Amino acid sequence: MNTKSLLYTWFGCLIGCLPLLALFLVPQLMRSRAGDERLLLAGTTLLLLLLVSAFVLAPVMSSWFSPIKPIWEPRTALRSARTVWRRSTRGAVGALAVGIAVYAAGQAVGYVIGAIVPYVSDNPAHINDPTQSPWLIHYPEYALQASFLYVMTAFAVAVYSWRIRALRQRS
Repeated sequence: MNTKSLLYTWFGCLIGCLPLLALFLVPQLMRSRAGDERLLLAGTTLLLLLLVSAFVLAPVMSSWFSPIKPIWEPRTALRSARTVWRRSTRGAVGALAVGIAVYAAGQAVGYVIGAIVPYVSDNPAHINDPTQSPWLIHYPEYALQASFLYVMTAFAVAVYSWRIRALRQRS
């Protein structure tokens, strides 16, 4: 396992996880203060589906820029990952746990960024006109936080895939 292959894997995951970036950049789908409950539920459901898909497809994204012939290429990476899960379940669970831990750490730091650079404030117009939204979303600040979350999510997926790749090389 070398850091060069991790960087290549991360690059592949940044490209492969672009649908997550698109979702993160729509505050109405990701923040309760920006939209209604139905939009938030739709966004949360879509986030879960995209996250699961990203982790499942992580080996393919990894193989785009960091292949190992013949075991870790776009056409064989999923099969190789299944092999790792069968032969080294403990190692695969560990790889997934590390990926989830990186994701959780990214979420925590993203929360801190949101606290330091708030993306929402009270809407003074709401006091006189209750039809106005009670909140103002400051999109540049929101986009900063969303972009950070995207980069860290792609990194979490990359770390998982990188570790699975290393386990496959050993077997």
